[in-house]
Amino acid sequence: MRLDDYINVLLVKMKISHKQIERQLLQWLLELRTLRGHVRELELENKKLKKDYEKLIKQSEKT
Repeated sequence: MRLDDYINVLLVKMKISHKQIERQLLQWLLELRTLRGHVRELELENKKLKKDYEKLIKQSEKT
């Protein structure tokens, strides 16, 4: 089950039961999803910076 699927299930469950533990779990899962998104963005930025750096290194070796 994907994280988004589990979040949706928990949202439905929470509407029915209103338990505090489920509310807290939902909060943690939402934070986890947000952090995973940030990690993906940082990894993409890191790859781009690495490519740019490698290009500059190659250019400086040629001169």
